[in-house]
Amino acid sequence: MKKYIAFLLILFCGIFIDAQKDSIQSPDVKVGSDYRKKTSVEKTPEFPGGHSAFMKLIIGNFNTSRLAKQNIAKARAIAVFDIDKEGNMIDLRMESYDNEAVKTEFLSALNKIKTKWIPGEKNGEKVKMRMRQPLQFNLD
Repeated sequence: MKKYIAFLLILFCGIFIDAQKDSIQSPDVKVGSDYRKKTSVEKTPEFPGGHSAFMKLIIGNFNTSRLAKQNIAKARAIAVFDIDKEGNMIDLRMESYDNEAVKTEFLSALNKIKTKWIPGEKNGEKVKMRMRQPLQFNLD
């Protein structure tokens, strides 16, 4: 039943990246007689195999039978986590969710993923970055 229900039209609207909150702001640089903001080059974290591989792991780990037993047919949630400098997915938490059971199941599915990410970079150095993963599903 887990995978056969018109499952998880996971509208993963992509992963949204927020650079680490405590990252250093770009300093002003004098160019001729003008001051300009020094630009930084950022590379967002990547999951091996891409976002579709990440989604497949979440779907494989997500147990819909618990939700079906509670008559939860539709729900939305947004998980937030960090990818550290070593590529570990850490500090998993929920930003928002429709139902406690959905929150528990989504966090459980994410916590089962042990694959390391390719860390994000800023100015050529590995940095910790925040990720947001939306989830929307319909079991009807």
